[in-house]
Amino acid sequence: MLFNIFIWTAYIVLFVWLARKGRGHDALTSGKVGFGIQAFAYVATYISAVALVGFGGLAYVYGLQMLLVAAGNVWLGAWMVYRYLAWPTRVCQRNLGARTPTQLLAKGHRCPGLGKCLALLFAVFLGVYASAVIKGAALLLGQIVPVPVWILIWAVAIMVGFAVFVGGLRGVLYTEAMQGLVMLLGICMLVAAVFWQVGGPLAGIEQLAALPPTKLANEGFTALSHGEQGWFVISLVVVTSVAVWAQPQMIQRHFALNSPRQVNRITPLAMLVLTLLVGGAYFVSSLSRLFLPEVPSPDDVMPMLVKMLLPNAGLQLFVLAIVSASLSTATAIFHIAVSAVSEDLPGCKATRLTWFCGIVFCILLSGGCALIRGHLIALLCTTSWSIVGATVLVAYVALVKFGRRSPIAAWASCSAGFFSCMLWYLLANKSFAVVPIFWQEAALIPPFFVGFIFSLLGWFIGWSLDYSGRKNSSFRPEQKV
Repeated sequence: MLFNIFIWTAYIVLFVWLARKGRGHDALTSGKVGFGIQAFAYVATYISAVALVGFGGLAYVYGLQMLLVAAGNVWLGAWMVYRYLAWPTRVCQRNLGARTPTQLLAKGHRCPGLGKCLALLFAVFLGVYASAVIKGAALLLGQIVPVPVWILIWAVAIMVGFAVFVGGLRGVLYTEAMQGLVMLLGICMLVAAVFWQVGGPLAGIEQLAALPPTKLANEGFTALSHGEQGWFVISLVVVTSVAVWAQPQMIQRHFALNSPRQVNRITPLAMLVLTLLVGGAYFVSSLSRLFLPEVPSPDDVMPMLVKMLLPNAGLQLFVLAIVSASLSTATAIFHIAVSAVSEDLPGCKATRLTWFCGIVFCILLSGGCALIRGHLIALLCTTSWSIVGATVLVAYVALVKFGRRSPIAAWASCSAGFFSCMLWYLLANKSFAVVPIFWQEAALIPPFFVGFIFSLLGWFIGWSLDYSGRKNSSFRPEQKV
């Protein structure tokens, strides 16, 4: 009991102390931040409890093919981003004088109206999405703290709001880095325990290969499935590794970069941490099929593993790691949503008062939604990643990588991406459509794919119609002002 009290008290004290690192800084600027802090903060923002627990559970039923998702996260979600997008984003942000991802797109494409719409989209969708993250952290805390879940929900929401209010972007980066380190320690501890249980990684793979195929792992547990199951895994790779490029909370991480040299130092560290986190979680969850009984739900796999293999101290550390995964994602999302409410929508620089009001709005929105059970809330929480990515990706990459600026093309691209992705969820996706209109095979196509295709088509149509925009589109991300 004393150990439990000590570790949680130490965690909260360290969280508060790091959050105060941002005092004296503008809430939307970070100042100089070391490459290690940025690498761990990027990974902590990227990987939430959904990835570690939810996708980890999927590895139990799909086997080692889920390592393709981890590989996609490492190479597409980290290496590709830092190799081609991170520094151009920083240069664009600095040259345009943009303080938020919304302003980056609005000023870059000379389209203030689009900025207002994106700010509203980010405030609502990300604020609601944060409710799922906050509820997940509260449910985990409820397993070890004898307090009603509704109280824990508000406590977590207030804790996240405190970090964003006190520390701003700089404080969020420091707290996320700490949480990323805790996540890494928790997963490494579980990996070691599972390896001990199965006799090592190579012995575990041999035993896994000997298991008979199942419906979801129809080519065995060490190969990619054929048909719908394999297509699901591939689509998961793309959605979690490419849609991440245009998530505003990820774009904002690039605003803290100091030089291309720092990018070169961040990249291998972020890739290594991601490999250990998601690769380790999915690998040991796959191996757990060798000794775990049948589980009622994939979400139960990781908790069962921890309770079975780790002592109480290890259990506390792992729960702390999963809570850290939730809090790190929530603080990043809160910062974007608060920025949208306090600065992007009003169209003027945020003051301490408007920043506080934005915090209160996000706490009430996220905490309130976390208490609601309903199809609409579940839909928004589950689909926000794909919808935001499909809306922003094309216009963002066109600006920062290719220097293409066009208000007409940006409007057409973002509108087409948003509405097509949203409609595909409502009319074709079998998980959410009330009365599916399209044929059954169409439901297998992820909404993000549909949104991206229509967004790309909208961009080219808008670009072809915007003669003035093409003529004046001489912006080059690599050039300094």
